[in-house]
Formats: sequence, C-alpha cells, structure tokens
Amino acid sequence: MTVRTRNKKTRFMNGNIDLDGVILDILVTEHGHSLVYSSDFDTDNAIYSDGFISAIEEDKIPMLELHPTDSHTYFNELEEYHHVIINDECYNVYFKDAD
Repeated sequence: MTVRTRNKKTRFMNGNIDLDGVILDILVTEHGHSLVYSSDFDTDNAIYSDGFISAIEEDKIPMLELHPTDSHTYFNELEEYHHVIINDECYNVYFKDAD
C-alpha cells in the first residue's frame, strides 16, 4: 500500500501529512469508528514520521494509544513504534503486524 503524503516541517522533525486519509481508514478498520473517534488520535491534525509511513506501507497496524516520547515501556508486548505529532505534541504510536 502506498500512502500519498505532503512533507511538513515541524520543530520535532520533517514529517508527512496523509493526503487521502489512508491512516484514518486503517484505524477505523482495525479499531472501529467509535473507538477511533473517541480517542485522542486526531488524524485531521496528525503529522507522521517517515518511519510511521513506512510501517503503514509494510501493512503494519498502528494502535490508537498515544504514548509520551519519554516513555520507554513496551505496549502490550509490542516493541515497534513510530512518531506522530498532534497539535504540536510528539507521541510514540506502537504497531503490530497485520493478521
């Protein structure tokens, strides 16, 4: 899968904006409308790291939980994470392999 993006420079990194809502679609498919829209994962204002986009293109699934970047604990045994910036705050988002 290819994610069409536009580059966006932030104070944290050079990031990517998802132009077609692909990441929102993946989140809704995996977690359901209710959980996605009641979460803090605001895809309308999200800027994704290159690694985040690469993981999506490798068919990995992002979790909904946003973890502070200074948190080094694993989430539910998941070890792979990538960064997302939402409203000028940077977070870790953990990924799992697609089933």
